[in-house]
Amino acid sequence: METESEARHSCLKLELTQDTSEIDSSPKQTIFLSWTFEKEGITLEWRWRCKPSPDNRKTTATILDFLMDANIRLSEEVVRKTESFDRLKEEAQKCLIQSEKLSAEKNDILNETQLYCFTGWEPGMGTIPPVGKKFVSVLNSKKAKLRELRDRLSKQEAKGKLPQEEDASTDGTEPYRTESDDDVRSEE
Repeated sequence: METESEARHSCLKLELTQDTSEIDSSPKQTIFLSWTFEKEGITLEWRWRCKPSPDNRKTTATILDFLMDANIRLSEEVVRKTESFDRLKEEAQKCLIQSEKLSAEKNDILNETQLYCFTGWEPGMGTIPPVGKKFVSVLNSKKAKLRELRDRLSKQEAKGKLPQEEDASTDGTEPYRTESDDDVRSEE
C-alpha cells in the first residue's frame, strides 16, 4: 500500500555510479549517470554515460540561459495567475454582496407579505406591527369588497331578484382587450 507521500509525489532518483571522490577534473574522465523512476509497482531505469564538455563556459552559459528563460516564463505565469486570482476574488466579493442584498430584499418581501396571525397580532390589539402592514391593508381591502358583494347579493336575494353575473375579479385589474375587440365594439 502506498503512503500518502508516495501517492502525491513521483520519485526521480539520480545517482552517480562512481564514487565522487574518484572523479577528478580531468577532461578524459567519463561519468556515468543513472536514474530510477518508481510508481505503482512499475520501475523505470536508465543510464547515461556523460562525457566532458568541449567548452565548459559555453555549456554553463547555455544552461544558465535556459534557467533564466524558464524563470522569466514562470514569473510571468505567476503574475498572470495572481491577476486572474485577484479578478476572481473581486468577482466573488461582488457576488457575495449581491447575494446578501438579494437575501435582505427577500426577507423584506417575506416580512411585508406575512399574515398578521404569524406575528401574534389580532384585531382589537391596537396598532398593527410593522411586519405585514402592506399585506394586512391589501387583505382588509379584499375583505371589504367581499363583504360588500355578499351584502349586495343578500339584498337582491331578499328582493327575489338574482343579479346578473358580474366580473368577480377583486384585484381591480382591467380585462385584457385586443385591437380586434375594440374594432368589433366600434362597428356595433
